[in-house]
Amino acid sequence: MRRGRIFIYLALILIIGVAAAYFYLRGKGMLSTWPAVTPTPAVRMVEVVTAGQNILAGTQITEEMLSSMTLPETQVVVDLFTNKADLVGKYAKYPLAQGILITSAMVTPVAGNIYLPGSNWAPLIPQGMTAIAIPITRLSSAAYGIRDGDFVDILVSLLLVDVDSSYQSALPNYTAVVTGSGYLPDQLPVLTDAIVSGGQPSAQGRTELDATLNEPLYVVPSEHQRPRMVTQMILKNVQVLHVGTFPLPGEASTTQATTGQTETGATPTPQPGQQTAATIIRPDVVTLMVTPQDAVTLKYLLDINASITLTLRNPNDQEATAETEAATLQYLLSQYNIPVPAKLPYAIEPRTDEITPPVLPNDTLVTAK
Repeated sequence: MRRGRIFIYLALILIIGVAAAYFYLRGKGMLSTWPAVTPTPAVRMVEVVTAGQNILAGTQITEEMLSSMTLPETQVVVDLFTNKADLVGKYAKYPLAQGILITSAMVTPVAGNIYLPGSNWAPLIPQGMTAIAIPITRLSSAAYGIRDGDFVDILVSLLLVDVDSSYQSALPNYTAVVTGSGYLPDQLPVLTDAIVSGGQPSAQGRTELDATLNEPLYVVPSEHQRPRMVTQMILKNVQVLHVGTFPLPGEASTTQATTGQTETGATPTPQPGQQTAATIIRPDVVTLMVTPQDAVTLKYLLDINASITLTLRNPNDQEATAETEAATLQYLLSQYNIPVPAKLPYAIEPRTDEITPPVLPNDTLVTAK
């Protein structure tokens, strides 16, 4: 019994000693507490923009060309796009394969700010369009007021005549007389022109009844057929790619002034203290961006020597649905209330048979002496 009590006392002393040692070491910082369990944070996913299809270099990006995918936030770099609206309207600087992550270095807001082989001007042409050059003058180009990037409307004037559908020659036809029956071998038909005074062949006329003499008369025209003019606006809101001739590699741009040369080509000798004047080269051609069908139309008009005039538009005016009515002589007389002059027993002297435009001072070149 006594031995049992001794073991109890020894156990109590051991427990008290261990507790005292624990609190002593803990107070000295020699024992660390058990670390608390930290919960794993949830990974935040971010949606980034990708190419939804293959996009060629120089293509203007639309929303239909784009797709998206999600990435952990830790893998998203600053150059990636997270909003499709930020990419719409920009141009691909390089070919973009489907599914590729699009960065800011792959696109540009400027159409021509890309690297493509060939001309530097070709990337500026929108896809589906083509560029064609047409000649211009001071009057047909809004007095040289057209610049690169401007929008213009195109007016065309044509001269129309009546033609023989078989011969495709202007009416009236010339007349001739066939002599000989042609039925016998020794009587072959002979075609003889009907010659009138002056050695000119007789034109085909018509029979009219003279009201005074009450007799039929064969009336022939006194001159060749007069063409009938018509003017219409055929193309609207066409953008100009370049005014003037494109400079060749290594050649200075023609838009820069050439010093020391007059319009006559002579190089004057500058006087002491006199500055050399710069000569501005007037453009004689303009390059337009049109649809392929409109390019075919312009080519046809150039080949038939039609009169083409460009009118300058406001860049903020993109209205292209307004319809114009073709201008003809009948339209001018009726629309603007222009009366046909009466046949009076008097006239202006000297007689005026044609309207001659005035000569502008700037159109007269000064010959160098």
